[in-house]
Amino acid sequence: MASCKHQFMTWMFAVLGGWFLAYGASAYAHPVDAVEDNAVAEDSDKPAPPPETVPDAAQSAKPVALNPDDVNTGGAGDLLLAPTRVVLDGHARAAEIMLNNKGYKEATYRITFTHVKMDDNGRYTPVDDKVASDPALKFADKVLRYSPHQVTLKPGETQVVKVMARPSEGLAEGEYCSHLMFMAVPDASMGEDVEATKPADGKISVHLIPIYGVSIPVIVRHGTLEAQAKMGNVRLSGKNILLTIARSGNKSVYGDVIATEAGSNKVVGQLRGIAVLATNDRRNLSLPLTAPAKGTLTIEYRERAEDGGKVLDKTSITM
Repeated sequence: MASCKHQFMTWMFAVLGGWFLAYGASAYAHPVDAVEDNAVAEDSDKPAPPPETVPDAAQSAKPVALNPDDVNTGGAGDLLLAPTRVVLDGHARAAEIMLNNKGYKEATYRITFTHVKMDDNGRYTPVDDKVASDPALKFADKVLRYSPHQVTLKPGETQVVKVMARPSEGLAEGEYCSHLMFMAVPDASMGEDVEATKPADGKISVHLIPIYGVSIPVIVRHGTLEAQAKMGNVRLSGKNILLTIARSGNKSVYGDVIATEAGSNKVVGQLRGIAVLATNDRRNLSLPLTAPAKGTLTIEYRERAEDGGKVLDKTSITM
């Protein structure tokens, strides 16, 4: 009886610990998207915290790696993904996501859709199922299919997850987005019998087991869509340029924000993978200056090269 009770307690702590790490700590301070976006600025003149590095779409998203000395949990946090953003439309109704276990131990991942929303500062928060049923939020999981729903990868092993868009008849035009979550499944051997491991002094200690997860956005575009982006409210704050990207239209915009010295190609600051979702009309950014800058700076919001490289908007600021 005591053994069963301890197994239940261990499971509960694993779930709660994983929930804290996935939702309370960093899973949606992403990005993302933990993976997609990387810049946050408040509406005040105070500089925002430095952005986290976000991998290119062709690179991989990597959660915090586990300590090799942590024998029972190795491998769970060493999942690499590519691409880190999927867009499905009339030209491409299916895509493949490559998963690779870069850890030293076999790991299992459960794959599910999750609902999150972004605020004006690029921060993600989870949305419960009741709220997610609101059609205005345009979540995409109802028109998406994927396989498999769970994978087990040996060290160094790679597997493909296939995603397909299947818009229902009569689906309203628009852009729909959900996040595909890859959540590590704890090793069954983590549970221990409290009587077998109880110290001589009779005291019991609790070991919290973190559950790692990473999510990527999957976007479905249906119908004739367009969007425009306009940068404004540009000002200098310390070693950061604060600005706002305003979006109009019926789809998201996505690209890099690059600052260069006017008349030259010298890059003095950039933010990669910046999205303003179709459900948001603006995004506040803090662009760190990573090199000495003087005179007038040109700031461009440009599509990624794989999306065409179009300049979405351009502005300037005098130092």
